[in-house]
Amino acid sequence: MPKLNLIRAISLISLALITPISPAQNLPDLGSPGLVIYDRNTEVSLGRAFTKALHTQFNLVKDPETLSYVRRIGHRIASHTHDGRNYRFYVIDDPAINAFAGPDGIIGIHSGLILAADSEDELASVIAHEIAHVTQEHLSRRFEQQSSLNITSFASLLAAILIGTQNPSAGIATIMGATGLSLQEQLRHSRIHEHEADHHGISLLHRSGYNPNAMADFFGKLAKQYQLSEFRPPEILMTHPVTETRLAQASNRAHQLGIPEDHHDKVNLFLIQQRLKHHAQQPNTEFIEASNPYSNVIQCYKQHISEKNASAACLKEALSQHPNNRLLKTAQIMHGQHNNSQKLPSIEALHAIYPQDQAILQLLAQAYQQAGQIEQAIERLERNPHNHTYQFEIYQKLSQLYAQTNKLAEAYFYEANAYLGMGDIERAKHLARLSNQQNPPISRHLEKASKQLLKALGIDENPT
Repeated sequence: MPKLNLIRAISLISLALITPISPAQNLPDLGSPGLVIYDRNTEVSLGRAFTKALHTQFNLVKDPETLSYVRRIGHRIASHTHDGRNYRFYVIDDPAINAFAGPDGIIGIHSGLILAADSEDELASVIAHEIAHVTQEHLSRRFEQQSSLNITSFASLLAAILIGTQNPSAGIATIMGATGLSLQEQLRHSRIHEHEADHHGISLLHRSGYNPNAMADFFGKLAKQYQLSEFRPPEILMTHPVTETRLAQASNRAHQLGIPEDHHDKVNLFLIQQRLKHHAQQPNTEFIEASNPYSNVIQCYKQHISEKNASAACLKEALSQHPNNRLLKTAQIMHGQHNNSQKLPSIEALHAIYPQDQAILQLLAQAYQQAGQIEQAIERLERNPHNHTYQFEIYQKLSQLYAQTNKLAEAYFYEANAYLGMGDIERAKHLARLSNQQNPPISRHLEKASKQLLKALGIDENPT
Protein backbone atom coordinates (compact mmCIF):
# COMPACT_ATOMS: atom_id res chain seq x y z
CA MET A 1 0.00 0.00 0.00
CA PRO A 2 1.52 3.39 -0.97
CA LYS A 3 2.51 5.46 2.03
CA LEU A 4 0.42 8.46 1.00
CA ASN A 5 -2.64 6.26 0.62
CA LEU A 6 -2.13 5.05 4.17
CA ILE A 7 -1.71 8.41 5.79
CA ARG A 8 -4.60 9.88 3.82
CA ALA A 9 -6.76 7.43 5.71
CA ILE A 10 -6.61 9.59 8.81
CA SER A 11 -8.37 12.88 9.14
CA LEU A 12 -7.06 14.58 12.23
CA ILE A 13 -9.45 17.47 11.79
CA SER A 14 -12.67 15.71 10.93
CA LEU A 15 -11.88 11.99 11.07
CA ALA A 16 -14.78 11.54 8.68
CA LEU A 17 -13.15 10.70 5.38
CA ILE A 18 -15.23 7.60 4.92
CA THR A 19 -18.52 9.22 5.91
CA PRO A 20 -21.17 9.13 3.17
CA ILE A 21 -23.27 12.22 2.53
CA SER A 22 -26.61 11.05 3.82
CA PRO A 23 -29.64 12.96 5.11
CA ALA A 24 -30.23 10.14 7.58
CA GLN A 25 -27.29 11.15 9.77
CA ASN A 26 -27.84 13.49 12.69
CA LEU A 27 -25.26 15.83 14.14
CA PRO A 28 -24.97 15.68 17.93
CA ASP A 29 -25.45 18.65 20.20
CA LEU A 30 -22.68 21.25 20.50
CA GLY A 31 -20.08 19.90 22.87
CA SER A 32 -16.53 18.76 23.43
CA PRO A 33 -15.13 15.24 23.15
CA GLY A 34 -13.40 15.98 26.45
CA LEU A 35 -9.93 15.04 25.25
CA VAL A 36 -6.75 16.53 26.66
CA ILE A 37 -5.56 19.69 24.88
CA TYR A 38 -1.88 20.09 24.13
CA ASP A 39 -0.01 23.09 25.51
CA ARG A 40 0.92 26.26 23.65
CA ASN A 41 4.59 25.32 23.22
CA THR A 42 3.61 22.05 21.56
CA GLU A 43 1.22 23.90 19.26
CA VAL A 44 3.94 26.36 18.19
CA SER A 45 6.40 23.52 17.56
CA LEU A 46 3.82 21.65 15.51
CA GLY A 47 3.07 24.82 13.56
CA ARG A 48 6.74 25.29 12.70
CA ALA A 49 7.12 21.69 11.54
CA PHE A 50 3.85 21.87 9.63
CA THR A 51 4.99 25.06 7.88
CA LYS A 52 8.18 23.32 6.79
CA ALA A 53 6.14 20.44 5.36
CA LEU A 54 3.94 22.88 3.46
CA HIS A 55 6.90 24.60 1.82
CA THR A 56 8.93 21.51 1.05
CA GLN A 57 6.37 18.88 0.12
CA PHE A 58 3.53 20.68 -1.61
CA ASN A 59 2.92 23.18 -4.40
CA LEU A 60 1.93 26.60 -3.09
CA VAL A 61 0.42 29.41 -5.14
CA LYS A 62 2.97 32.23 -5.13
CA ASP A 63 1.07 34.90 -7.05
CA PRO A 64 1.32 37.94 -4.72
CA GLU A 65 -2.08 39.40 -5.67
CA THR A 66 -3.90 36.12 -5.05
CA LEU A 67 -2.17 35.62 -1.71
CA SER A 68 -2.84 39.21 -0.66
CA TYR A 69 -6.54 38.82 -1.45
CA VAL A 70 -7.01 35.55 0.44
CA ARG A 71 -4.97 36.80 3.38
CA ARG A 72 -6.98 40.01 3.66
CA ILE A 73 -10.13 37.93 4.03
CA GLY A 74 -8.43 35.54 6.46
CA HIS A 75 -6.96 38.19 8.75
CA ARG A 76 -10.17 40.18 8.67
CA ILE A 77 -12.00 37.15 10.08
CA ALA A 78 -9.19 36.06 12.41
CA SER A 79 -9.09 39.53 13.99
CA HIS A 80 -12.36 38.64 15.72
CA THR A 81 -10.99 35.52 17.43
CA HIS A 82 -8.93 37.36 20.07
CA ASP A 83 -7.08 34.13 20.86
CA GLY A 84 -3.52 35.40 20.45
CA ARG A 85 -2.60 33.05 17.61
CA ASN A 86 -0.47 34.15 14.68
CA TYR A 87 -2.84 33.08 11.92
CA ARG A 88 -1.28 32.43 8.52
CA PHE A 89 -3.05 31.71 5.27
CA TYR A 90 -1.73 29.77 2.28
CA VAL A 91 -3.16 28.82 -1.09
CA ILE A 92 -2.39 25.29 -2.25
CA ASP A 93 -1.97 24.91 -6.02
CA ASP A 94 -4.42 22.04 -6.34
CA PRO A 95 -7.66 21.78 -8.36
CA ALA A 96 -9.36 19.81 -5.59
CA ILE A 97 -12.16 21.66 -3.80
CA ASN A 98 -10.76 21.55 -0.29
CA ALA A 99 -9.51 23.54 2.69
CA PHE A 100 -7.87 22.66 6.00
CA ALA A 101 -6.86 23.98 9.40
CA GLY A 102 -3.39 23.03 10.60
CA PRO A 103 -1.67 23.63 13.96
CA ASP A 104 -1.00 27.09 15.38
CA GLY A 105 -3.44 28.93 13.13
CA ILE A 106 -2.20 27.73 9.73
CA ILE A 107 -5.08 27.74 7.24
CA GLY A 108 -4.83 26.30 3.75
CA ILE A 109 -7.23 26.95 0.86
CA HIS A 110 -6.95 24.96 -2.35
CA SER A 111 -7.04 26.93 -5.60
CA GLY A 112 -9.85 24.65 -6.73
CA LEU A 113 -12.05 25.85 -3.89
CA ILE A 114 -11.48 29.51 -4.80
CA LEU A 115 -12.51 28.70 -8.36
CA ALA A 116 -15.63 26.88 -7.10
CA ALA A 117 -16.90 29.80 -5.00
CA ASP A 118 -19.61 32.00 -6.49
CA SER A 119 -19.00 34.91 -4.14
CA GLU A 120 -16.47 36.26 -1.66
CA ASP A 121 -18.99 35.47 1.07
CA GLU A 122 -18.78 31.77 0.16
CA LEU A 123 -14.99 31.80 0.17
CA ALA A 124 -14.99 33.68 3.48
CA SER A 125 -17.42 31.14 4.94
CA VAL A 126 -14.96 28.30 4.35
CA ILE A 127 -12.09 30.32 5.83
CA ALA A 128 -14.24 31.16 8.88
CA HIS A 129 -15.15 27.49 9.28
CA GLU A 130 -11.46 26.49 9.25
CA ILE A 131 -10.53 29.25 11.71
CA ALA A 132 -13.25 27.94 14.01
CA HIS A 133 -11.63 24.50 13.91
CA VAL A 134 -8.54 26.21 15.33
CA THR A 135 -10.30 28.28 17.99
CA GLN A 136 -12.19 25.21 19.21
CA GLU A 137 -8.92 23.25 19.65
CA HIS A 138 -10.07 20.43 17.37
CA LEU A 139 -6.60 19.50 16.18
CA SER A 140 -5.15 19.41 19.68
CA ARG A 141 -7.84 16.96 20.71
CA ARG A 142 -6.62 14.64 17.96
CA PHE A 143 -2.95 15.11 18.78
CA GLU A 144 -3.36 13.26 22.06
CA GLN A 145 -4.50 10.22 20.08
CA GLN A 146 -1.22 10.29 18.10
CA SER A 147 1.10 10.59 21.11
CA SER A 148 3.39 7.85 19.77
CA LEU A 149 4.59 10.17 16.98
CA ASN A 150 7.19 12.89 17.47
CA ILE A 151 6.34 16.45 16.48
CA THR A 152 8.17 16.45 13.13
CA SER A 153 6.68 13.13 12.04
CA PHE A 154 3.22 14.16 13.20
CA ALA A 155 3.37 17.49 11.33
CA SER A 156 4.58 15.89 8.11
CA LEU A 157 1.92 13.20 8.42
CA LEU A 158 -0.70 15.83 9.09
CA ALA A 159 0.29 17.89 6.05
CA ALA A 160 0.00 14.85 3.79
CA ILE A 161 -3.37 14.01 5.30
CA LEU A 162 -4.84 17.46 4.90
CA ILE A 163 -3.48 18.28 1.46
CA GLY A 164 -3.12 14.91 -0.26
CA THR A 165 -5.65 13.73 -2.79
CA GLN A 166 -5.28 9.94 -2.57
CA ASN A 167 -8.11 7.58 -1.72
CA PRO A 168 -8.91 8.38 1.94
CA SER A 169 -10.43 4.98 2.68
CA ALA A 170 -7.12 3.17 2.27
CA GLY A 171 -5.62 1.81 5.45
CA ILE A 172 -8.55 2.61 7.73
CA ALA A 173 -8.19 -0.59 9.74
CA THR A 174 -4.47 0.02 10.30
CA ILE A 175 -5.00 3.59 11.43
CA MET A 176 -7.88 2.75 13.73
CA GLY A 177 -5.68 0.14 15.36
CA ALA A 178 -2.95 2.74 15.88
CA THR A 179 -5.28 5.35 17.34
CA GLY A 180 -7.26 2.94 19.46
CA LEU A 181 -10.49 4.59 18.36
CA SER A 182 -13.45 2.76 16.90
CA LEU A 183 -15.06 3.98 13.70
CA GLN A 184 -18.16 4.96 15.63
CA GLU A 185 -16.11 7.09 18.03
CA GLN A 186 -14.21 8.75 15.18
CA LEU A 187 -17.41 9.70 13.42
CA ARG A 188 -18.99 11.00 16.63
CA HIS A 189 -16.04 13.32 17.25
CA SER A 190 -16.04 14.36 13.61
CA ARG A 191 -19.66 15.46 13.65
CA ILE A 192 -19.24 17.31 16.91
CA HIS A 193 -16.28 19.19 15.45
CA GLU A 194 -18.14 20.10 12.27
CA HIS A 195 -21.10 21.37 14.27
CA GLU A 196 -18.81 23.47 16.47
CA ALA A 197 -16.92 24.85 13.47
CA ASP A 198 -20.22 25.81 11.80
CA HIS A 199 -21.60 27.43 14.95
CA HIS A 200 -18.53 29.52 15.77
CA GLY A 201 -17.52 30.05 12.14
CA ILE A 202 -20.89 31.60 11.28
CA SER A 203 -20.49 34.00 14.22
CA LEU A 204 -17.03 34.98 12.98
CA LEU A 205 -18.41 35.41 9.48
CA HIS A 206 -21.15 37.73 10.70
CA ARG A 207 -18.81 39.81 12.87
CA SER A 208 -16.49 40.23 9.87
CA GLY A 209 -19.25 41.74 7.75
CA TYR A 210 -20.01 38.72 5.57
CA ASN A 211 -23.34 37.06 4.86
CA PRO A 212 -23.65 34.26 7.47
CA ASN A 213 -25.95 32.31 5.13
CA ALA A 214 -23.01 31.73 2.78
CA MET A 215 -21.69 28.76 4.76
CA ALA A 216 -24.81 26.64 4.40
CA ASP A 217 -25.24 27.88 0.83
CA PHE A 218 -21.75 26.81 -0.24
CA PHE A 219 -21.67 23.39 1.42
CA GLY A 220 -25.26 22.74 0.38
CA LYS A 221 -24.53 23.68 -3.23
CA LEU A 222 -21.59 21.30 -3.43
CA ALA A 223 -23.48 18.47 -1.76
CA LYS A 224 -26.40 18.87 -4.17
CA GLN A 225 -24.12 18.95 -7.22
CA TYR A 226 -22.42 15.67 -6.29
CA GLN A 227 -25.21 13.82 -4.50
CA LEU A 228 -26.29 11.93 -7.60
CA SER A 229 -23.00 12.16 -9.43
CA GLU A 230 -21.10 9.03 -10.46
CA PHE A 231 -17.85 10.86 -9.74
CA ARG A 232 -16.05 11.06 -6.42
CA PRO A 233 -17.30 14.06 -4.38
CA PRO A 234 -15.01 17.05 -3.79
CA GLU A 235 -12.43 16.52 -1.07
CA ILE A 236 -14.10 19.10 1.17
CA LEU A 237 -17.29 17.02 1.31
CA MET A 238 -15.22 13.99 2.33
CA THR A 239 -13.41 15.85 5.12
CA HIS A 240 -16.41 18.01 6.11
CA PRO A 241 -19.43 15.67 5.94
CA VAL A 242 -22.65 17.43 4.99
CA THR A 243 -26.07 16.36 6.21
CA GLU A 244 -29.50 17.92 5.97
CA THR A 245 -29.47 18.40 9.73
CA ARG A 246 -26.15 20.19 9.63
CA LEU A 247 -27.31 22.50 6.82
CA ALA A 248 -30.56 23.25 8.64
CA GLN A 249 -28.71 24.09 11.86
CA ALA A 250 -26.29 26.34 9.99
CA SER A 251 -29.14 28.14 8.22
CA ASN A 252 -30.98 28.62 11.49
CA ARG A 253 -27.86 30.03 13.14
CA ALA A 254 -27.36 32.47 10.26
CA HIS A 255 -31.01 33.55 10.38
CA GLN A 256 -30.68 34.38 14.09
CA LEU A 257 -27.73 36.68 13.39
CA GLY A 258 -29.11 38.47 10.34
CA ILE A 259 -27.18 39.89 7.38
CA PRO A 260 -24.67 42.68 8.22
CA GLU A 261 -24.02 45.72 6.08
CA ASP A 262 -21.88 44.77 3.08
CA HIS A 263 -18.60 46.67 2.59
CA HIS A 264 -16.48 44.43 0.35
CA ASP A 265 -16.08 44.76 -3.41
CA LYS A 266 -17.86 41.75 -4.91
CA VAL A 267 -15.87 41.82 -8.14
CA ASN A 268 -12.59 40.88 -6.42
CA LEU A 269 -13.26 37.14 -6.30
CA PHE A 270 -13.91 36.99 -10.05
CA LEU A 271 -10.70 38.90 -10.80
CA ILE A 272 -8.68 36.54 -8.60
CA GLN A 273 -10.27 33.54 -10.31
CA GLN A 274 -8.99 34.91 -13.62
CA ARG A 275 -5.50 35.20 -12.12
CA LEU A 276 -5.56 31.60 -10.88
CA LYS A 277 -6.64 30.31 -14.29
CA HIS A 278 -3.95 32.35 -16.01
CA HIS A 279 -1.12 31.31 -13.68
CA ALA A 280 -2.19 27.68 -13.90
CA GLN A 281 -1.71 28.04 -17.65
CA GLN A 282 -5.09 26.50 -18.20
CA PRO A 283 -6.99 27.31 -21.39
CA ASN A 284 -9.27 30.13 -20.31
CA THR A 285 -11.75 30.34 -23.15
CA GLU A 286 -14.88 30.01 -21.06
CA PHE A 287 -17.66 32.46 -21.71
CA ILE A 288 -18.29 35.02 -18.99
CA GLU A 289 -22.03 35.05 -18.54
CA ALA A 290 -23.72 38.34 -19.37
CA SER A 291 -25.94 37.78 -16.33
CA ASN A 292 -22.90 38.42 -14.15
CA PRO A 293 -23.18 42.13 -13.29
CA TYR A 294 -19.39 42.42 -13.50
CA SER A 295 -18.94 40.66 -16.85
CA ASN A 296 -17.41 43.67 -18.61
CA VAL A 297 -14.94 44.29 -15.77
CA ILE A 298 -13.99 40.60 -15.60
CA GLN A 299 -13.47 40.41 -19.36
CA CYS A 300 -11.31 43.54 -19.31
CA TYR A 301 -9.15 42.18 -16.47
CA LYS A 302 -8.89 38.80 -18.19
CA GLN A 303 -7.55 40.53 -21.29
CA HIS A 304 -5.10 42.54 -19.18
CA ILE A 305 -3.49 39.61 -17.37
CA SER A 306 -3.28 37.57 -20.60
CA GLU A 307 -1.85 40.63 -22.40
CA LYS A 308 -4.44 40.28 -25.15
CA ASN A 309 -6.47 43.20 -26.46
CA ALA A 310 -6.62 44.99 -23.12
CA SER A 311 -7.29 48.69 -23.56
CA ALA A 312 -6.65 51.63 -21.29
CA ALA A 313 -10.25 52.67 -21.94
CA CYS A 314 -11.76 49.47 -20.52
CA LEU A 315 -9.58 49.68 -17.40
CA LYS A 316 -10.58 53.30 -16.93
CA GLU A 317 -14.24 52.33 -17.24
CA ALA A 318 -13.76 49.46 -14.79
CA LEU A 319 -12.19 51.81 -12.25
CA SER A 320 -15.04 54.27 -12.64
CA GLN A 321 -17.33 51.48 -11.42
CA HIS A 322 -14.90 50.28 -8.72
CA PRO A 323 -12.80 53.34 -7.81
CA ASN A 324 -11.17 51.79 -4.72
CA ASN A 325 -10.28 48.43 -6.24
CA ARG A 326 -6.55 47.88 -5.80
CA LEU A 327 -6.40 45.05 -8.34
CA LEU A 328 -7.78 47.35 -11.03
CA LYS A 329 -5.56 50.23 -9.89
CA THR A 330 -2.50 48.01 -10.21
CA ALA A 331 -3.66 46.80 -13.61
CA GLN A 332 -4.06 50.36 -14.85
CA ILE A 333 -0.56 51.30 -13.71
CA MET A 334 1.05 48.26 -15.27
CA HIS A 335 -0.91 48.56 -18.50
CA GLY A 336 -0.65 52.29 -19.06
CA GLN A 337 3.05 52.88 -18.36
CA HIS A 338 5.47 50.56 -20.12
CA ASN A 339 8.65 52.23 -18.83
CA ASN A 340 9.54 50.99 -15.33
CA SER A 341 10.86 54.40 -14.31
CA GLN A 342 7.49 55.91 -15.22
CA LYS A 343 5.63 53.29 -13.19
CA LEU A 344 7.58 53.94 -9.98
CA PRO A 345 5.81 57.14 -8.80
CA SER A 346 2.40 55.55 -9.37
CA ILE A 347 3.31 52.35 -7.52
CA GLU A 348 4.86 54.40 -4.68
CA ALA A 349 1.58 56.31 -4.38
CA LEU A 350 -0.39 53.04 -4.34
CA HIS A 351 1.93 51.62 -1.68
CA ALA A 352 1.35 54.73 0.45
CA ILE A 353 -2.40 54.02 0.34
CA TYR A 354 -1.99 50.30 1.12
CA PRO A 355 1.25 50.10 3.16
CA GLN A 356 0.47 46.62 4.54
CA ASP A 357 -0.26 45.08 1.14
CA GLN A 358 2.73 42.88 0.49
CA ALA A 359 1.77 42.34 -3.16
CA ILE A 360 2.12 46.05 -3.86
CA LEU A 361 5.41 46.21 -1.94
CA GLN A 362 6.79 43.33 -4.00
CA LEU A 363 5.57 44.99 -7.18
CA LEU A 364 7.37 48.18 -6.14
CA ALA A 365 10.63 46.33 -5.47
CA GLN A 366 10.32 44.54 -8.79
CA ALA A 367 9.82 47.84 -10.62
CA TYR A 368 12.96 49.29 -9.00
CA GLN A 369 14.87 46.12 -9.88
CA GLN A 370 13.75 46.21 -13.51
CA ALA A 371 14.69 49.88 -13.70
CA GLY A 372 18.21 48.92 -12.62
CA GLN A 373 17.85 50.55 -9.20
CA ILE A 374 18.78 47.56 -7.03
CA GLU A 375 19.81 49.61 -3.98
CA GLN A 376 16.45 51.38 -3.98
CA ALA A 377 14.65 48.03 -4.22
CA ILE A 378 16.61 46.75 -1.22
CA GLU A 379 15.96 49.93 0.77
CA ARG A 380 12.18 49.70 0.21
CA LEU A 381 12.07 46.08 1.35
CA GLU A 382 14.35 46.66 4.34
CA ARG A 383 12.52 49.75 5.51
CA ASN A 384 10.38 47.79 7.95
CA PRO A 385 9.85 44.16 6.93
CA HIS A 386 8.73 43.21 10.44
CA ASN A 387 5.39 44.90 9.74
CA HIS A 388 4.57 41.94 7.52
CA THR A 389 3.23 38.63 8.77
CA TYR A 390 4.76 36.74 5.87
CA GLN A 391 8.32 37.97 6.29
CA PHE A 392 9.89 34.97 4.58
CA GLU A 393 8.61 36.21 1.21
CA ILE A 394 10.31 39.58 1.75
CA TYR A 395 13.49 37.85 2.95
CA GLN A 396 13.60 35.66 -0.16
CA LYS A 397 13.44 38.71 -2.40
CA LEU A 398 16.10 40.53 -0.38
CA SER A 399 18.39 37.50 -0.64
CA GLN A 400 17.99 37.52 -4.42
CA LEU A 401 18.72 41.24 -4.66
CA TYR A 402 21.84 41.06 -2.49
CA ALA A 403 23.09 38.05 -4.47
CA GLN A 404 22.59 40.08 -7.64
CA THR A 405 25.00 42.69 -6.24
CA ASN A 406 27.40 39.94 -5.07
CA LYS A 407 26.94 40.74 -1.37
CA LEU A 408 26.96 37.16 -0.16
CA ALA A 409 26.95 37.75 3.60
CA GLU A 410 23.71 39.67 3.26
CA ALA A 411 22.27 37.20 0.73
CA TYR A 412 22.91 34.22 3.03
CA PHE A 413 21.62 36.18 6.03
CA TYR A 414 18.25 36.87 4.43
CA GLU A 415 17.98 33.38 2.97
CA ALA A 416 18.58 32.02 6.49
CA ASN A 417 15.77 34.21 7.80
CA ALA A 418 13.50 33.02 5.01
CA TYR A 419 14.09 29.35 5.84
CA LEU A 420 13.61 30.06 9.53
CA GLY A 421 10.24 31.61 8.68
CA MET A 422 9.36 28.50 6.69
CA GLY A 423 10.16 26.27 9.68
CA ASP A 424 13.36 24.73 8.29
CA ILE A 425 15.69 25.36 11.22
CA GLU A 426 18.56 23.13 10.05
CA ARG A 427 18.72 24.84 6.69
CA ALA A 428 18.53 28.22 8.42
CA LYS A 429 21.50 27.27 10.63
CA HIS A 430 23.58 26.24 7.62
CA LEU A 431 22.89 29.52 5.81
CA ALA A 432 23.47 31.63 8.93
CA ARG A 433 26.91 30.02 9.35
CA LEU A 434 27.72 30.76 5.72
CA SER A 435 26.72 34.39 6.22
CA ASN A 436 28.89 34.64 9.33
CA GLN A 437 31.90 33.22 7.47
CA GLN A 438 31.87 35.65 4.54
CA ASN A 439 34.58 38.17 3.84
CA PRO A 440 33.73 41.00 3.55
CA PRO A 441 31.40 40.57 6.55
CA ILE A 442 27.80 41.62 6.70
CA SER A 443 26.91 45.31 6.35
CA ARG A 444 26.98 47.38 9.51
CA HIS A 445 23.24 48.11 9.42
CA LEU A 446 22.56 44.34 9.63
CA GLU A 447 25.16 43.45 12.28
CA LYS A 448 22.75 43.55 15.21
CA ALA A 449 20.11 41.50 13.38
CA SER A 450 22.77 38.99 12.32
CA LYS A 451 23.93 38.51 15.92
CA GLN A 452 20.35 38.04 17.05
CA LEU A 453 19.79 35.40 14.37
CA LEU A 454 22.94 33.49 15.33
CA LYS A 455 21.96 33.59 18.99
CA ALA A 456 18.43 32.41 18.25
CA LEU A 457 19.82 29.48 16.27
CA GLY A 458 22.41 28.63 18.93
CA ILE A 459 25.41 29.45 16.74
CA ASP A 460 28.69 30.86 18.07
CA GLU A 461 29.30 34.12 16.18
CA ASN A 462 33.06 33.77 16.75
CA PRO A 463 33.88 30.14 15.95
CA THR A 464 37.46 29.07 16.53
